[in-house]
Amino acid sequence: MTIRKNTTETASSRGGYNYMDLLSEWELVDKDDRFKEHAACKDADPALFFPETAANRVYKEAIAICKTCTVYKDCMRYAINNKIPFGVWGGLSPKQRERDGEQILASILGQA
Repeated sequence: MTIRKNTTETASSRGGYNYMDLLSEWELVDKDDRFKEHAACKDADPALFFPETAANRVYKEAIAICKTCTVYKDCMRYAINNKIPFGVWGGLSPKQRERDGEQILASILGQA
């Protein structure tokens, strides 16, 4: 699965960004995002999940919200399948998804 970044101007080059700007710049392989309607984070502050500083200690509160979510597996699958390199998705940080994503999908979701 190959994810290509669009060649248009990036959100960060426009002097700022939010996670939806960033996500819109990726060609998604897995477009099934119906889980978002039922996500525990849907009304949470996006800055918890997409902080300017990417550090595990910053993600702690976001991960705690994910642990209460009924659709975290779908969220995790979406982020791993699309190789989203930012933010907390399904309770996993970008580093966790990059390092262990495929293995996590295989063991938790029963797919690779």
